[in-house]
Amino acid sequence: MREKLRRRAARLLRSTSFRLFVPVVLFQLVATGGVLAFVWISSQQSVRDEQHALVEDLRDDLLAAYEDGGMAGLRTTIDTRLRAEGRRAPVMLLAGPDGRRVTGNLDALPPRGDVRGDWQQGDWFSTTLYRSDFSQPELMTLVEARLPDGSTLLAGVETGRDLKLQRSFEQALLAALLLALPLTMLVAFLTSRLVGRRVHDMAQTAHRVGAGAFDARVPLDGSGDAFDELAGEINGMLARIETLVGELRVVAEGLAHDLRSPVTRLRSALEQAAVEARDPAAEAAMNRALAEADTLTRILTTALQIGRAEAGIGRERFEQTALGPFLEDLAALYEPYAEDEGFALTAEAPEGLAVLIHRELMGQALGNLVDNAVKYAQGGNAITVFAARENGHVVLGVRDNGPGIPEAQREAALQRFGRLDPTRSVAGTGLGLALAEAVAKLHDGRVELTDALGGGLEVRLVLGAG
Repeated sequence: MREKLRRRAARLLRSTSFRLFVPVVLFQLVATGGVLAFVWISSQQSVRDEQHALVEDLRDDLLAAYEDGGMAGLRTTIDTRLRAEGRRAPVMLLAGPDGRRVTGNLDALPPRGDVRGDWQQGDWFSTTLYRSDFSQPELMTLVEARLPDGSTLLAGVETGRDLKLQRSFEQALLAALLLALPLTMLVAFLTSRLVGRRVHDMAQTAHRVGAGAFDARVPLDGSGDAFDELAGEINGMLARIETLVGELRVVAEGLAHDLRSPVTRLRSALEQAAVEARDPAAEAAMNRALAEADTLTRILTTALQIGRAEAGIGRERFEQTALGPFLEDLAALYEPYAEDEGFALTAEAPEGLAVLIHRELMGQALGNLVDNAVKYAQGGNAITVFAARENGHVVLGVRDNGPGIPEAQREAALQRFGRLDPTRSVAGTGLGLALAEAVAKLHDGRVELTDALGGGLEVRLVLGAG
């Protein structure tokens, strides 16, 4: 179970959908985070600029009062504002050259150690202080000015409320970022799923075409986007392929069909000639010609069957078939032939196993495989036609205990008219495995050549696994 989960996770990490999902999420998060960071920095700067503007206006007003009326005028201005504005008044302090408070709403100059940052004349600084009529300390932003007589003027504003607003704003930005994460993942998931579905449609179409359904087309959604354009181009290509394959098939089937009649007439003529021949040598020659005519007839018949199976013709003749009796009948049909060549032919299938198949074509394909085994399983003595259920698929096939086929030659063996016997000393058409492959594809399956248990060759038609 753990290994299965590990393999699924590895497949997911390697998938194109996941590799599309991750960069989309990262891009969206970076973009959202960048926008929120810009908003946060801009808001911070805006609040700071506003505070500095208020303090500068206050300082300039007080310095103007000093220039107009000296220390008395400045003191009067501060006292007047404090009386008029009460607890809403800004922070103001006038201290004498000795540092003692002259007037204002601060009791004394702040200790230098409580100041955040360097405190030089004219610098901005922040500190937490008690105003004279307040019971709670407040965070303040202040600026200092030294007067010509050595007195000190402090002007500032309380920034605690702005700080609370900034904290609330930061929390709102953090909440927006956290909300953006699931939304971004949802958008990335839907995007990757949409792309994956379009690619899946194309893959399914390619699979159906590969299985012989040349009329299959990629669905169009009419959006006119890149995927729709690609699907249209693929459909155009498939239409062209369908036309070419159809024309080739018509030519091949027509040729094979048209040749059967003259070959049949040729065979009849040879049979008549063989009957009428009085010379033993001539009769033997006629019989050899008859054998060649039979071989040519089989080639033409098999070629026609392959062409029809690859075209998907015959699916309407599928019928539910109990494989046990079906294989026993097949073994009984070929048993005398196999016994004459020194092989014991048996059938094996699980009880009750049944599947939809084209009985005639499947019987022909398995019969050709039995014929191949009799001809090429030299040194062997047993042939089995079998059926089994493996990994959810039904497998039909033939196994023998002969020398088998080396793995390097198996692909060549599946080629049409492929003959592994370079001398061609054994009679054959080279179409037995090609017909088996075409019949397997007709059943949405594939053909496999494997080593039989204990030695020999096993030819398997795996149905529904194409």
